[in-house]
Amino acid sequence: MSYAVYPDKFLAWAVSFRGEKDAVSRLLAGYSAAIALADEPALTMMIELGKDHSLGHREFYEIVLQSYLFLGFPRMLIAAEHLAGQFEGISLPSVTEPVTPDESQAWFENGLTLCRRVYGASFELLKRHVEAVAPEVFRWMIVEGYGKVLSRPGVSSVDRELAIVACLIIENRPKQLHSHMKGALNVGADPALVRRIIEDQKDCTPSGFQAAVSLLDGIAGER
Repeated sequence: MSYAVYPDKFLAWAVSFRGEKDAVSRLLAGYSAAIALADEPALTMMIELGKDHSLGHREFYEIVLQSYLFLGFPRMLIAAEHLAGQFEGISLPSVTEPVTPDESQAWFENGLTLCRRVYGASFELLKRHVEAVAPEVFRWMIVEGYGKVLSRPGVSSVDRELAIVACLIIENRPKQLHSHMKGALNVGADPALVRRIIEDQKDCTPSGFQAAVSLLDGIAGER
């Protein structure tokens, strides 16, 4: 089942945004939701709001890069092209060169460490479950997802997890949403902030909002 999403309602939320508390975390999460929507006005609005709160190209770029893990390359590339147009003059160095053994080892080690933090006591269960159906995929999760992408500097683990939560609400991915809500809490997010990130999507996807609240309440009951 897909939840209805309303980009116009998202824009109305953005226009009325008052981020006295946790503004940066909420704006990065909102930008991630805008990437999921693949809506140019929403992307533009979130970048403008972010600039007003001292966010620069680096932070937005990191959210764009991680989006392909959850939204795929097409929407990531839409967001990357849009972002480049909002920060003209930014020059990114070419990285078309072989991966070194040191890089590969760092991705594996950092990815394993971060994945254990995000999943906490559920890490071994995750490992057994994924390896039972696709052994290669668990390795890819560690190296590609948690190592190469989510361990990059520039954005905190808390803000990365909150941004993932926001896009998964738009996407209606309850299993992954449950995991990353818990992940946000496991890496140190305030439970009230996780709830606020969910509430920010209330009008954009009312059914998704209600489902996310139910998931979060269930997590609170587990802890």
